[in-house]
Amino acid sequence: MKILTISFFDDNFGDMLVRICFDRLLRVVMKNLGIDESGYAVDNMHIKEIDEEKVASADLILFSGGAMFGFNNLGSFDAIDTITAIAEEKSIPVVFSSMGINNMHADEESGARLNAILKRKCVKAMSVRETAEVFTPFAEGCSFDIVSVCDPAVWAKHVYRREVQEVRNAKKRRIVGLNIVRGGLFKANGKKWTLDSEEAFIKGLIALFEQKDIEYRLFTNGSVLDNNSMGYIAKRIGVPDDKLIVPDSTREVVHAIAGFDAVVAVRMHSAIISYALDVPSVDLVWNEKIPYFYQNIGYPDRAVALDVCTPEVILRMMQELLDDRGFKADESYLMSLYSYLYRTVGTILKKPADSEYPFAEVSHLMSMQESGVNDDVTDYRTKLRRSHYCYRTLFDADMERRSQIRGLKKEVKELNKQLEEYRTKLEGLEQESEEAIQKLGKINGLLPVRIYHKLFKKKKK
Repeated sequence: MKILTISFFDDNFGDMLVRICFDRLLRVVMKNLGIDESGYAVDNMHIKEIDEEKVASADLILFSGGAMFGFNNLGSFDAIDTITAIAEEKSIPVVFSSMGINNMHADEESGARLNAILKRKCVKAMSVRETAEVFTPFAEGCSFDIVSVCDPAVWAKHVYRREVQEVRNAKKRRIVGLNIVRGGLFKANGKKWTLDSEEAFIKGLIALFEQKDIEYRLFTNGSVLDNNSMGYIAKRIGVPDDKLIVPDSTREVVHAIAGFDAVVAVRMHSAIISYALDVPSVDLVWNEKIPYFYQNIGYPDRAVALDVCTPEVILRMMQELLDDRGFKADESYLMSLYSYLYRTVGTILKKPADSEYPFAEVSHLMSMQESGVNDDVTDYRTKLRRSHYCYRTLFDADMERRSQIRGLKKEVKELNKQLEEYRTKLEGLEQESEEAIQKLGKINGLLPVRIYHKLFKKKKK
């Protein structure tokens, strides 16, 4: 049996963690359903790089989660349409799992299009990670109920259990993590914050931390653009390099957050990973999905609107969070996703789904799976490709500027040539003018004499 999972591949490693945790969880589900590893193969496909042959040859397709639904999210909506159209033609069952919102403000046409996708016979089930109510208008007439579950990344501690413990055993003092993102993220989501706003906020917060002797680290989720912004901000406000964490893999993002006692998050998955690792966090609200997440975990007040997000407000919240040593992820919340997959996949494969593993067993089996060197390789390749893309974008822009400069230089050369011709003409005209002036001077000099002679001759007569 060929199982195809659809995920985001990105150097924002929170998206990669969704794929990793979902894969591990799915394998536990298959074991729970009594299906031996030799009886199936799991392949994964980047939602933005559709392999139609791979889609058409699958026996089961699962979307692993993340903000894939939304009408301005990197073209993923069109990809979902294409993939489900192939599945519909080939009668391949499709399961949407932990789907996230991303600016779900649809116009009538795009809303109808999403509804048409969800009503395809191939779509057997759908779960969302924010709230089912957001999706209800788009699922009218569907043959299934929408279920609310957690994001797969909340299982991160159980995938990286040993490594997380090693990081914590090596800690020497309490540390707060400050998540940095590219300034354009706010503008892209209709917020007035800029990179300068983020810099001013971080500068003010660090100053307060230093007054209170609170140790901190700046970190990103791995995105090249976020890393650039962090380096820029750090240089401008004087943060030393040893206080910067630049992850090159999903594993390193998890390690970074495992070393914190509280987090000021911006990226959604910084908050999700923090929760997964029992690290309390607050998050700056730049997208509607963030308040939904904090509402689901029972801490709606920890999603802070940008218009009230000051260093003083966040300092007070951080002091409270650092005192909250009993913070812990809710096992039932984690199991919401496992139970959904167990029931849904069991029904599709016609396997009895009445002996679901308890949380302890799922956790144990998750941690017993290989940590995944291939995951790191995939991360490195993804980041290299992203870095290459960023470099190529700058290279192309530079080459375009060089071409423009060459064109301008040619224009300047032509203008200089014309200017030289005009200068030569001007010099000629100036010479002619000088000669004319000299002639006029001579004429003017002779004129009085002629007049005198003329008058004198008249008198003589």
